Amino acid sequence: MTADVGETVYVACHHIYEVELEATYFWYKQRVGEIPKLIDIPACEGKYCNFSSKKGSNKNELILELRKVQVNDSGSYYCADKDGYAPLQNAPTLLVGDSSTNKTALLVLVPPIELNLTESVPLVCLVSGVSSRQIVVFWNISGLVTESLSDPGTMEADGTYSIRNHIMVSTETWTNGSICTCVAQLGPEGKTLGKSVSFAKGTGTWTAWCSLPVPVGIPVLVILVLLVILISIWHCKSGRSEGRVKECHNESFSLKMRTERGVPNKRQTGDHRQTGATRETQEDTLSPGGPLYASLDLVNLEKRSQKKAGRK
Repeated sequence: MTADVGETVYVACHHIYEVELEATYFWYKQRVGEIPKLIDIPACEGKYCNFSSKKGSNKNELILELRKVQVNDSGSYYCADKDGYAPLQNAPTLLVGDSSTNKTALLVLVPPIELNLTESVPLVCLVSGVSSRQIVVFWNISGLVTESLSDPGTMEADGTYSIRNHIMVSTETWTNGSICTCVAQLGPEGKTLGKSVSFAKGTGTWTAWCSLPVPVGIPVLVILVLLVILISIWHCKSGRSEGRVKECHNESFSLKMRTERGVPNKRQTGDHRQTGATRETQEDTLSPGGPLYASLDLVNLEKRSQKKAGRK
């Protein structure tokens, strides 16, 4: 419930038993970070009394009337049977005045995608720059208002308060793309702030790569193995090709040297061998020091001997 300063507010509390005498019930108020405190209604008398308790229109309903409410009237209200026949019953939380400032902001924090959360996902709502800790923060999960827990709030250096509220949602709810909205109620006349978040299915998964499910991890592993095998085959073929090129180059160089030296090629057969032998014989006959040159020398020697003999 929200109210402006100076208004009259009626807070209703519903019992499990019928309300007979309003004087047999207690009322409590709890401010943020404090324990519930008793409202001393009997001591409040006269026209300046701001509290009164009475029956409601329903037989199980008890009403607390708050007149000329102030900011310090903000808080959570409870009622209880003095005889202890029923436990403490919840009444609405009242917010009086406007707690927003020009620094008020709301931020929703979600866990990183890398975390492997199996059961629940923590969401944190941070409200900062408010003038009072008496604000109401709640969550709307895909249209369903869900209870959450707020801390007492922390006073900052500039005198404003920062309040954190957190909630746990199931992993299934989060990963199904549910819209999670944090709403901070700051005052009357719809003075609220809200921020919505959801899990974007196209941006990632909640499972780390090392723990990928088997249907996804096996294809990736197979592809890596195939790449390694293909690279190894390519290296082997490249090494063999280079060896063959070097071998052919060496054979060509050897053949060239044999040809220049007049040595017949061992790989020649048939007519090629005969042609090589004929060329070798001709070269020996025509070359200096060969058979023809030796016979000419013998003839000259014989003529010289005959000339010497004639002179004698």
